[in-house]
Amino acid sequence: MSPRTYRKNRRAQQELEMHEKILKAAVQLHAEHGATGTSFGMIANLAGVSPQTVYNHFPNLGELVTSCTQHVQKKAPVVDASVLKDKASSEERLTDLTAAVYRQLDYLAPWLRLGHTEVERVPELADLFQRQQAALRALLAQAVVEADRVTPDFLDAALTMLNYPAFAQFTQSRSTDEAAALVAGYIIRLLPE
Repeated sequence: MSPRTYRKNRRAQQELEMHEKILKAAVQLHAEHGATGTSFGMIANLAGVSPQTVYNHFPNLGELVTSCTQHVQKKAPVVDASVLKDKASSEERLTDLTAAVYRQLDYLAPWLRLGHTEVERVPELADLFQRQQAALRALLAQAVVEADRVTPDFLDAALTMLNYPAFAQFTQSRSTDEAAALVAGYIIRLLPE
């Protein structure tokens, strides 16, 4: 390998490490202050770089928020169709789905605490929340074995109990598991006969 190629590879590695350092600082600060409450200067201070370096890696808030949410989501407990696997009844499936959603919300709580209030000001967050709600709505419909019992009213009510504000309310005086069990019971009772 020529010295020039080595320098290019080393420089690329340093850029990647710097990008990750800035991203981790932003993720930490977003948990503490929210996306709109975190300045690029705050990120620069925590990462030990200049504000211009932050802008070089993330030219605007939208790109920063998108990268941060992807970074956090990768580590969050997964909520997908695998949660419904091997369960025969709607009740079992809804119970397991609710537990999985509440575990994920518990992990994401530091960011959702402020993030759910920032959707009006950060379009990327609004898009993310809309996609997540649509995916969860589809999973709720899948969880109900008897398709004719899935109504728009059921889905709307169940989604309301599976969003962050409801999670925050139900977990004020209960553990995440206790809250999930309680909410699952409510969701099951909402199923039309």
